[in-house]
Amino acid sequence: MRFCACPRDDSSILVSIGSRAAPLNYSDTLIPRLFQVLLCCVTAIVPHHPVHADTSQGIDRGLNWDYCNPDGPAHDLTMPSAPLPIDKPQLEADEAAFDQQAGRGVMEGSVRLWQPERYAEADRVIYHQSTATADLFGNLFVEQSGLRLTADTGHLELDENRGWLTEAEFRLTERNARGSAARAEMLNEDLSRYDQVIYTTCPPDRRDWYFKASELDIDLADGWGSAKHARLHLGPVPIFYAPYFTFPVDDRRMTGFLVPAIGSSNRLGTELETPYYFNLAPNYDATLSPRWMSKRGMMLGGEFRYLGEHQQAVVSGEILPDDKVESKKRSNERRAFRFTHGSRLAPGLTTRIDTSAVSDDDYLDDFGTGLAITSTRHLERVGEVVYRQGALQLTGRVQSFQTVDESLNPRNHPYRRLPQLLANYTDLFADETLDFSLLTEYTDFRHDTLINGERFTFKPAISLPMRRSWGHLIPRISLNYATYRLDEDDSPTDPSPDYFVPAFSLDSGLIFERETSWFGDAAYQTLEPRLYYLNASFDDQSDIPDFDTADLNLTFNNLFKENRFSGSDRFGDANQISLGITTRWLAAENGQERLRASIGQIYYQQDREVQLTGAVEDNPSSSVVAEAAARIGRYWSSTLTIRRDPHVEEKNIDRGRLGIHYRTPKQHLINLDYNFARDTIEDLDLSFNWPFSHKFTLSGKWKYSYLYERNVNRILGLEYGGGCCWKLRALYQRYIADEDIAEQDEDTRFLLQLELTGLGALGSTVDETFEENIYGYRADQ
Repeated sequence: MRFCACPRDDSSILVSIGSRAAPLNYSDTLIPRLFQVLLCCVTAIVPHHPVHADTSQGIDRGLNWDYCNPDGPAHDLTMPSAPLPIDKPQLEADEAAFDQQAGRGVMEGSVRLWQPERYAEADRVIYHQSTATADLFGNLFVEQSGLRLTADTGHLELDENRGWLTEAEFRLTERNARGSAARAEMLNEDLSRYDQVIYTTCPPDRRDWYFKASELDIDLADGWGSAKHARLHLGPVPIFYAPYFTFPVDDRRMTGFLVPAIGSSNRLGTELETPYYFNLAPNYDATLSPRWMSKRGMMLGGEFRYLGEHQQAVVSGEILPDDKVESKKRSNERRAFRFTHGSRLAPGLTTRIDTSAVSDDDYLDDFGTGLAITSTRHLERVGEVVYRQGALQLTGRVQSFQTVDESLNPRNHPYRRLPQLLANYTDLFADETLDFSLLTEYTDFRHDTLINGERFTFKPAISLPMRRSWGHLIPRISLNYATYRLDEDDSPTDPSPDYFVPAFSLDSGLIFERETSWFGDAAYQTLEPRLYYLNASFDDQSDIPDFDTADLNLTFNNLFKENRFSGSDRFGDANQISLGITTRWLAAENGQERLRASIGQIYYQQDREVQLTGAVEDNPSSSVVAEAAARIGRYWSSTLTIRRDPHVEEKNIDRGRLGIHYRTPKQHLINLDYNFARDTIEDLDLSFNWPFSHKFTLSGKWKYSYLYERNVNRILGLEYGGGCCWKLRALYQRYIADEDIAEQDEDTRFLLQLELTGLGALGSTVDETFEENIYGYRADQ
């Protein structure tokens, strides 16, 4: 005969012997003690059917350790089901005995314990009624939210959700992390502590990386882990020691050291950056980043971020107190600062501030990371207020620049706008048949070497858009007025010049469609001829300075623009006809555009007298502009732009660009880009990213300038992922910030990044460099 294990008088527990279970609720005030014992005995002598532990319910049950495979199964973290709905602890065992005097029950043979927030298995369990605790022996398994453990022995406090285990293995089920410890202690349902621990995110059959620590705390509620006296191993080799460090166990932010960044370049030497992150509040944080450079010294950087309900801001800066590389052109103290802020003060009312500054012109060349930064010529400083209400938009802006390219002539520095005020109104009238717009602007332009002055523009326009499924016809009339007040100290030819140019345009187009096929698939082809007539009167604008205006780049879309200049300092005289035609192939099943090809040209009926500089243009037509874009199959795409000048006998292609791209969802990338502008640009850009498996990826880039006959940017990158729990990225780069400066030497960088899944990335941000230089590359895929 066997006896069941009965709980304390003030609690309840379900006891199952063999295959039969019954809930036992005990209270001395309700049930006599003798009845309790009899009830236990009756339950114990039920015919015995052994219940063996299911070996499939082990520590790795339902976990997908091949988590780098996007097609792998998702985690199944369902706990084994209890015999009855869980509102009280429940026990199940092959055999049980209960010592009524000692208040102790002994259960043996596939013992299983359920609590509302915990499940446990063991070969043998001793239950202590007075303390509501249990000692567990042999093949011990414990599971609670986010955590699983196995051990040889353990102790559980059932009422407090606490316990400890010795010689334990554990799994963080939400993080794909695992480890072992001489002792594991569960302090509550979220916090656990481990002594003499080994921790890794590699699969159970691998230990490519791990760290050993004397003590490890993991808080699943706050999403962090903290280790003391930790030694990071790559394979059997220790590579890093920290007396104390913290790391995330989910995606939430936490205070502590971030993993260091390591790199090398010919300008800076060996680099080591050890950022420390401050999680100050849910809506603001800060990072302090000491950066040691063997050739330059110690730099201190910092960043503060704020996110409010209606505003956000970022303040960042860095300072190098004493640059080891001295120069007569600058101080040895080097500094940089940036502030960005955006807010929504009220419905429709927003503000924006973006300002940057560096201590000297060479700062970005010396300390910038990448070609995009080192080739920057101007740092913008802008603040603006924008109000939008229906068809009305009001904008107030102040804007200036710091020019950091010392080779740039001061006359080519951009103007400051102090301030610029804009009002833009666009609406439909007369039962939405008339389209009215009004653009007004006031700007005060300031410059250190050029003429200064104020400009006011007033540009109302009205059009009658008639659009149908088979085409469109849009007549439009605009009045374009600008007046200036120039500083007399700058000796302008006319201190108050102005212009007034009425313009009329008629935009028309038709759409023809037919059924066809595209490489065997059903498709539709369209033929879309377009005719655009423009007439704008001449008003002499030669006395007006050029504050912010340039010739409009002639593309297919710009063939049908009202003004051949960008900006408001010129409005071109015109009597011209633009002709263009476009054809498209559209997939019949979903309307996706497979091919688009366009060609067009402007035919001038008179000479163009209004110019920024130079003589009157008298060519009877513009360049011919052709554009094409195609998508072949699922992954190939291409674009082509050609601009040919028919009035030049030799080298009559004045602009062209060819792009061919291959891109798959698994980040197989091939890019070819050829860019040509006569006497200005002729570059060939090749880049690729090719995963040969989920472990090995090769990346590269080569950009060559045929105009200057030199390499501009060369990159070779390698990514190797071992067992999906770590990735090693290496990058070698040689680049030139200013390709047009013949005496400038190539800069060289070598970056190394070790990404430990679930722990962070050790080394420089190689993946960010890939994103900047390889079209289509995404580090998070």
